[in-house]
Amino acid sequence: MALSMLLFFSCEEKKQGTVELPVKIVPLDSIPGIFEAHGTIGENTTMNVLEFINDDGDTLYVQVNNQAVMGGVNVGDEVELIYNVTMEENVASVAVNLTALQHMWSQRGADGKEQSLELDAKGRATTYDMAVDYETWEVKDGLLLLRSPKKLGDETPAIVDTFEIMQLTADSLVLMNGNLVTEFERYN
Repeated sequence: MALSMLLFFSCEEKKQGTVELPVKIVPLDSIPGIFEAHGTIGENTTMNVLEFINDDGDTLYVQVNNQAVMGGVNVGDEVELIYNVTMEENVASVAVNLTALQHMWSQRGADGKEQSLELDAKGRATTYDMAVDYETWEVKDGLLLLRSPKKLGDETPAIVDTFEIMQLTADSLVLMNGNLVTEFERYN
């Protein structure tokens, strides 16, 4: 019994010495770090600051330089944004204009014949006269991912080719996969 009383009072003393710390909940994108988001360009965009409206409707202002923006931007364009949150500001690492990517791109193959890659607004990719067949596309971590269709009855997963977007303008697309550089022109 004396032992029970001793344990009870020792537990009671520990409770009195406990200090409760307040818990502050902060939004994830206000914590310093690197984040990726999908959204559109707002009308208050300037030469050095993107007004970025994410898919949830939240507005973010991001410092940007011309080298970070692939494909330029116009109000309403769909963009995949990678940005760094610091204590002072949000800074774009890469902004890929998905609206600018959504076109038919063509090139001359090694045999001199024209071949094309079409990227549509719904994430479908279609190839014409190319050695490889693509079914879907997306931009993730600033990279263009092109997926080949999975063959029926084949146990192996679909192939995903990853390309760094070296250049994206109104009339040209330059992609790099390893040491291979592929240049396309916008098909009219």
